Amino acid sequence: MSYRALEASLRSFMSGGKRIGVLGIGNDLRTDDGVGLFIISGLRIEHPDLMIENVGSVPEAFARPLAEFGAQRVILIDAADMQKPPGHVELIAKEQIGGRGITISTHNMPLSFLMMYLEQETGGKTILLGVQPKNLEFGEGLSAEICVVGKKVISVLEHALRQHLRGLKDVPNDRMA
Repeated sequence: MSYRALEASLRSFMSGGKRIGVLGIGNDLRTDDGVGLFIISGLRIEHPDLMIENVGSVPEAFARPLAEFGAQRVILIDAADMQKPPGHVELIAKEQIGGRGITISTHNMPLSFLMMYLEQETGGKTILLGVQPKNLEFGEGLSAEICVVGKKVISVLEHALRQHLRGLKDVPNDRMA
C-alpha cells in the first residue's frame, strides 16, 4: 500500500467517528515487534478527542480506558506477518486476520478477538495498521529498514489524525456514529 493510499484509508476509517484511540502494540525486546511502540512514541499530537497509548503486549488491558474515553474508532498498530516483504504496511480488518495468512503470534489474545472485544466494549470500530517485520528475534531496537518505515508511518498517521481532528465540528459526539 502506498503511503498516500494509507493516509486516505486511515481518513476514511476515522470518518464518522469523533473520539479516536490509537494503540501501539508490541514487545520492544523482540526487535521489529516493537514497531507499534516506536510509532506511538513518535506521534506528537494531543487533542481531547484523541487517546494515544503504548499498550505493550497486553492491549486487552486497555478496553476499559477506551470505553471510558468513548472511543468510536480504534487504530491498533503492530507488527503483522502478512507474508510480504519487510516494511510492507497495510490496514487490516479483523475479518482478514488468520484468513489471508496474516498472523500475529506475540500476544496472549489473537488480535481478531481483541478487535471484537474492543468493539463490544466501546461500541466503536477497530482496524489494525500492520507492518511486516524483518526480524522478531530477541534484541533491542528496530531493524534499519523497519525504522525508516516506522518514521514514515508516524508522519502519515499524524497528518491523517490532524486532518481528521480539524473536521470534527461536523461529527456528532455520540458513540453510535
